[in-house]
Amino acid sequence: ELSEFQVCLAPNGTEFQRMVWDALTKIPYGETWSYGQLAEHIGKPKASRAVGSANGLNPIPVIIPCHRVVRNDRSVGSYAYGSHLKELLLERENYAKVLD
Repeated sequence: ELSEFQVCLAPNGTEFQRMVWDALTKIPYGETWSYGQLAEHIGKPKASRAVGSANGLNPIPVIIPCHRVVRNDRSVGSYAYGSHLKELLLERENYAKVLD
């Protein structure tokens, strides 16, 4: 039932990775952004591939919601723990949002 986390995070990574991970926490519960939207959000509109790499190295999945990032065509794309789990997380969030 928890949809927002209020914890102090300090994941180890490069400055760019931490910038991407921070931006991931800005994606609202039950919504998705494309890799391109995430790249634009951090002010690096041509860095969608680098954003994807940083997203894949997220050390705190779910709390830093990397599963909310999808391909530009809105297909799910890959996920470190399998695309099936990513689909399940997105479906669960969307379902919970509808119930609110």
